[in-house]
Amino acid sequence: MLNGMIDAAATCRRGLAVIGRWMGYAAGWGFIAISALITFDVLARRFLGFSTQSTTELSGYALAFGIAWGLAHTLSMRAHVRIDLLVNKFPDAIRYWLHVASLAFLCVFVGYMFYGAWLLVDESMLFGATDISILRTPLALPQGLWAFGIGVMLLLIVAMLLEATCLVLAGRGSEAEAMLHARTYEEEAAEALEAVGDAPATEFRP
Repeated sequence: MLNGMIDAAATCRRGLAVIGRWMGYAAGWGFIAISALITFDVLARRFLGFSTQSTTELSGYALAFGIAWGLAHTLSMRAHVRIDLLVNKFPDAIRYWLHVASLAFLCVFVGYMFYGAWLLVDESMLFGATDISILRTPLALPQGLWAFGIGVMLLLIVAMLLEATCLVLAGRGSEAEAMLHARTYEEEAAEALEAVGDAPATEFRP
């Protein structure tokens, strides 16, 4: 039974990781697009005598969108900051459960964030709220994109938490640790090499 749950959770995790990767690409291109718009606005104001008057508003949306849509991919790549000074000194049996506990606390925190984000979107839709700007953007749109990014991360955390818990219970704690522990110096170096095309990226894909 545990093996079946592990396989199901791993399948969900891999699927969500793929979605998160493409969301990360979208976030990156969003930052590039808003940078291009800001550059155009500065040049147009200086040499053409006009401004779009919307870069401040759109850059705020892009920042919130980009951060939220990059969360899931960052988690699957184990790139979030983790302080592991003490956890690595514990015996294996304790360390495995500490990794699971840290993911469980993250699940509670992100779940609370998603709940708050959804309430905000729901309120904006209820009142038809728009930004006080030249674009009059319906706030539910950027807020919905922001909440969606948080929601995908929450689903990924749940899948990882179920898989890691079952792995530890099945006596395969080392596999759970490989999925959850902070990246090593070797992995960081491999990422740097991958960035210049000399090595593959390191992502947990059992």
